[in-house]
Amino acid sequence: MPDIIYDKEVMDRKLQYFIDNQAKLGIVVYALTRNSNTPKKMNIDPEAQRGLISLFMDNIRDNVVLNEELSILQLSASDERIKVIYQYDLEIPHELSVLDDVRQTDGHELYDIAIEGVNNIRVLLIEIGDAREQMVLYKTMAPVNIFSRKSFFLKKSRTKFEKIDDDFFRISDNFQLLRFSDGLFVFDLDTIEKSFGFHEVIIREASSGMTAIAERNIVSNIDVLEELIQDVKYARKLTKVARSSPVIQRKIETAKIILFCQNYPLLKGKIRFSDDGTQIMLDTKVSKDLFIKLLMDDFLISELTENYYNSIAKDTVEVAVVRPEVAQNPV
Repeated sequence: MPDIIYDKEVMDRKLQYFIDNQAKLGIVVYALTRNSNTPKKMNIDPEAQRGLISLFMDNIRDNVVLNEELSILQLSASDERIKVIYQYDLEIPHELSVLDDVRQTDGHELYDIAIEGVNNIRVLLIEIGDAREQMVLYKTMAPVNIFSRKSFFLKKSRTKFEKIDDDFFRISDNFQLLRFSDGLFVFDLDTIEKSFGFHEVIIREASSGMTAIAERNIVSNIDVLEELIQDVKYARKLTKVARSSPVIQRKIETAKIILFCQNYPLLKGKIRFSDDGTQIMLDTKVSKDLFIKLLMDDFLISELTENYYNSIAKDTVEVAVVRPEVAQNPV
């Protein structure tokens, strides 16, 4: 687990420091090449450095700090919500150790553009900060943003268009990961799921979810869930079950779970049971999806309207109960 659990307020406060002190910030950009995970320091013109700081700070201000619709979730609790930044709370893959490498150490080898060129760059690591605070942005370089002399490009001059003779690349303001000293944050979940051996990390975590379900003896054909672990979509959901299922954590009795399935409108008739009625049988894709939602307690009833809801986002409310014996007498 991370040392500090971030919410949107904590994230905004952290980022606001960089925004407020932008003029004092420094920047160092490192390149990872297609055949190496060793960061190499890029020699960038000072004026271009200031432009890069403004580029990323403007993006962070507009799309994170000022975006009130964003939420911060733990990666193990990821769901279908879109406007989310995930705090990485799983085993961090070795490939991402470079984020700490550039944040904690100096003296990296220089990127030799004469030898390496620009076509060989696959990732930029952008370190921004001062003596007090630093962040490192992880930005993949898509081939569409890298332009070599094999193509033909024109640029505008004062009176005409001129040929561009050098290789060049375009840097947009987006990035996939952000590293602080006390947290790693995922801005693009698709990138994580396709890289870094993340699937193997999730499979190991999801296996814990499988064990928790198996120990409760809720499902009669548990092997069908074991097969789903190879699908990263389901593996992430089982990881969430392992970490934070209210049904498993509170040890809700199987009989109560089955009764709920038999009576809740969104579940009734969609989940079948063993012949003796003591276990759940998962024999369709729909039943598997609903079962995982059930374990996450996503099916709610409003006490006010008596409406039924399938809810992804739930904030637990702690209710303080005042005992009659401690209530003060009127004066």
